[in-house]
Amino acid sequence: MLILIAKFKTKPGCREQLIELAKNAIGPSNNEEGCIVYEFLQDPFSEDSFTFYEKWRSREDLELHFEEPHFKEFATKVPELIEGEPSLVSYEIESETIIS
Repeated sequence: MLILIAKFKTKPGCREQLIELAKNAIGPSNNEEGCIVYEFLQDPFSEDSFTFYEKWRSREDLELHFEEPHFKEFATKVPELIEGEPSLVSYEIESETIIS
């Protein structure tokens, strides 16, 4: 399993555009084969900071996601809406345990 965490901050006045762009990507991404979780989160302490939290069955599934039209549209428009480079971190894990 692969976990991807992508963090970024919007330029002033671009927050709503980014949210709308993300909304258009969330549904199709969650429906992709190999997608376990695809969430778009707003930082509660900084309204212009966002995180994508994603879980994929494999790195190959993530690579296929990068070729999907909804991702390509998102990827081409995001750079004009964010400050600097996004922070991208991925983890490959064998299993997970839910603690209750």
